[in-house]
Amino acid sequence: MDRGTKGFTLIELLIALAIFLILITLAVPAFTGSVQSTRADTEVGDLRRALNFARLEAIDRGITTQVLPKDGGAWTGTLTVSDISSSPANVLRVVPAMSSGANLTLTSGVTAISFNNLGGLAAPAAAVAISYVLGAQNRTLNVCLNGRIQLGGNCG
Repeated sequence: MDRGTKGFTLIELLIALAIFLILITLAVPAFTGSVQSTRADTEVGDLRRALNFARLEAIDRGITTQVLPKDGGAWTGTLTVSDISSSPANVLRVVPAMSSGANLTLTSGVTAISFNNLGGLAAPAAAVAISYVLGAQNRTLNVCLNGRIQLGGNCG
């Protein structure tokens, strides 16, 4: 065999490949968790913006606005923000459905969230807790009686 030939042996290539595969195996779960966390933050942020929009429109227009699932569907589906002081209700904004397959649960019995002309919660008569779960990611969004929308914590 010619000692002047340069290159890698098969054993060296297999060892390098094994090390590379081990590193990839360690990185994939961390990347997946990061993607889930980002998706959860985005979807909860979208829901929070929709609720804030409804509240601000109620204050600006001096009307009662309502956020509810379109056609009585799930809260993870398409939502509508409507002016319910007019008949029929005037849709102000349509919020697209969550695409991640997350689970969203509201305080028992809540089918819609309404804000009065002062920005307070008109209906239901108690604060609303919205729980978002996507894989290992959990977020809680609270709609307080004064209309304040906060991530985590409680209305106190």
